[in-house]
Amino acid sequence: MKFQVHRLFVIAAIGLFSVAASALPAVAQDAVRGHFTLPHQVRWQNTNLPAGDYTFTLPSLAPFSAMTVTGPNGSVFELARVYSDRRSDGPSVLILEQRDGISYVSQMNLSEVSVQINYTVPKQSRRDEPLAQAPTTEKILVAMVVN
Repeated sequence: MKFQVHRLFVIAAIGLFSVAASALPAVAQDAVRGHFTLPHQVRWQNTNLPAGDYTFTLPSLAPFSAMTVTGPNGSVFELARVYSDRRSDGPSVLILEQRDGISYVSQMNLSEVSVQINYTVPKQSRRDEPLAQAPTTEKILVAMVVN
């Protein structure tokens, strides 16, 4: 009887290990990967990114997801609000807004997966209000790989 209980325990452990091992590759894959090139320095939430080539990975299309952005100075994590099912006919782009002489990342539109990601941008300073100028925008093309 003791032998059968031990054997049953070993079979259950092997089965559990097999299920866990087969699930690991699926967890390790990212929902979206891609790259883009910044032509000049950009402020992305709390991080200054210099001009250069960058890659990004988005592990999930959940409403709040941390994107990893890797470039010339290493990697940073950018947490943002992800909106799914945002249809776009155009290409995938990173949208920059220029305020007070500084470029900020305000959105990433990933048209291939119908996702829009919004980032925080500081409000225009009060001293600029009388000028009534809207912030200028710039679009950077994003190349994507969808898993």
